[in-house]
Amino acid sequence: MKLILIAFMFLNIANANQELFSEVKRAIAKMESSDRYNIVNRNGFMGKYQFGAMSLVDLGIINKEKYKSLTYTMPTATRKAKVMWRNGLTLNSFVNNPSNWNINGGKEGFLNSPQIQEDAMDRVLTKNFTILSNKGFDMSNRSLAKSLLMASHFGGITSAINYANNGTEYKDAFGTNISKYYGDNNNASANKKSIIKFEN
Repeated sequence: MKLILIAFMFLNIANANQELFSEVKRAIAKMESSDRYNIVNRNGFMGKYQFGAMSLVDLGIINKEKYKSLTYTMPTATRKAKVMWRNGLTLNSFVNNPSNWNINGGKEGFLNSPQIQEDAMDRVLTKNFTILSNKGFDMSNRSLAKSLLMASHFGGITSAINYANNGTEYKDAFGTNISKYYGDNNNASANKKSIIKFEN
C-alpha cells in the first residue's frame, strides 16, 4: 500500500511539472517566435524557442567535438569569454553545414522538426527545474517556478537567480530585459545593474 501511495505521489508531481512546462513553453514560444518552428533571428538563434548554438551543443544536437575544435574564447571589453571562430568560419557557416549536426538534415532538419524542438525544450526545462530545486527555490510554487524557468531560458540559470534574489537586471543584444521574462518588473532592487548579453 505504501509503495502505491509513493508511486501515486510521484505521478502527481510529474503531471504537475508537465502542466507547468506546457505553460512555460506556450509563453516562451509566443515571446520568442510567435509559435514559428522555422524562424532564425539575425544572431543565429533558431526555432520556436530560439535555441543558441551552445545550447544545441549541450543538448547533443550539434556535434560537440566539431564545435569545440572550431571555436575558442577570448575576453573583450564587454565579455569575459567571447566565442571566436577558427579557419575563417562564422556561426552561420558552421550551422549551415549539415555535417556539424548530430541529426539528419542539420539546421534545416532541426527547423523542420517540431518533435526535435519540443523534446529539446522539455529536456532544458527538466534540467533547469532540477538545478533550481537544488539551489533551494520552492519549485512547487507555480508562479515562482514559471518566472524562474522563463528567466533561465532567456538569460541562463545564474542571471535568473540574480534577478530573483536581488533584482540584478540582464539585457540581451536587442535590449530586452530579463524582468520581461521573469514577469515581475516591480521587484528589481534599487541597486540593480545591467549585464549585456551578446550572442556567439
